[in-house]
Amino acid sequence: HPYLGLPIFLLIIYGIFQLVFTLSGPLQDSMANMLFYFEQNFLLELFAHSDPILKSFFIDGVYSGVSTVAAFVPVIVLFFFVMTIVEDSGYFSRAAFLMDKLMERIGLDGRGFVMMLMGFGCNVPALSGTKIMRSKEMRYLTMLVIPFSLCSARLQVFLFIVSAFFASHHGALVLFFMYLLSFFSIFITAIVFKNKYKNDEPLILELPPYRFPTIKQILFRGWQEVRFFLKRASKFIVFGVIAVWALTHFPSEHEVASINTYAGQIGQFFEPVFAPIGIDNILIIALFFGFIAKEILIGALAVIFGLEGQALGEHLSQLLTNGQAISFMIFTLIYTPCVASIATLKHESKDFSLALISVGWSLVLAWVMSFIFYQSYKLFI
Repeated sequence: HPYLGLPIFLLIIYGIFQLVFTLSGPLQDSMANMLFYFEQNFLLELFAHSDPILKSFFIDGVYSGVSTVAAFVPVIVLFFFVMTIVEDSGYFSRAAFLMDKLMERIGLDGRGFVMMLMGFGCNVPALSGTKIMRSKEMRYLTMLVIPFSLCSARLQVFLFIVSAFFASHHGALVLFFMYLLSFFSIFITAIVFKNKYKNDEPLILELPPYRFPTIKQILFRGWQEVRFFLKRASKFIVFGVIAVWALTHFPSEHEVASINTYAGQIGQFFEPVFAPIGIDNILIIALFFGFIAKEILIGALAVIFGLEGQALGEHLSQLLTNGQAISFMIFTLIYTPCVASIATLKHESKDFSLALISVGWSLVLAWVMSFIFYQSYKLFI
């Protein structure tokens, strides 16, 4: 619909996030309780007489980090199943035509918009999907904007922070704001680079009939997405939390995560850059490893503070202001794509300079957006 189409689309997207956020609490709590029970009744007994360093490595490092991330798996499963229903219903193809005129003004087209929606699940398959575009310029510009789509890995981080800092009736609005900011970052990037990657290729897209996918389709497609997510995440999370544990525990003669540890020294080195956007030394370390995979951010915080689940959320809410929390979310949303996304972008484009532009531009934009928000927050709130 020429007038109601866009508002209806925004309402549908908001409804999806409201559903995911409402159901995420009970699902996450149940999973976290199971993991906590396993730790208390099995792992602690298993390592009761072990060397303290070994015990800390496995429980405070590997298990604490991985279990904090694992608590969000049911939420991600729910998100993928809901997105599968919307995608297979035929609505996304119509959304592509609906957004084509707007996309054309910023140098993209409706297909690029569909790729961005795919990026809500994971940026990697969305980047791979750009191969259907015949125009090299359109493909390059689309690949530059896809990493700003709020993927499921970032969603994990945001759900955790939102549940710790904001009441339930505000949580969905904060999440919705992050998705709007995701689109805004996409538009800004496209406008900045559209003259560098000009394109005149027309949009030709088949509109499938509206239909409700079968239960078998939903389960199959949803499981495929979940399996891909778990396979990709498992490659990086264990490595990431082990690295964070080592940096926060050595040199061993100093207090864990203190400024004298390797992690503390890294945080101090970058502090002048991040202080104006409200991000402290500890959050800098988490962001540093978020470059590998955004899921590691939560696991890194769990390892650094030696806390999990609700206890970690409560500790963060006492340590940071709401403004710092949102500034951290903004930076996490926009800054450099994960390693897998950068590798895919380089592979699909065959252009290393495009990967460098993607990393450099996203870092600059993330800092500027966080700076504007945080300084405005301090000034007016």
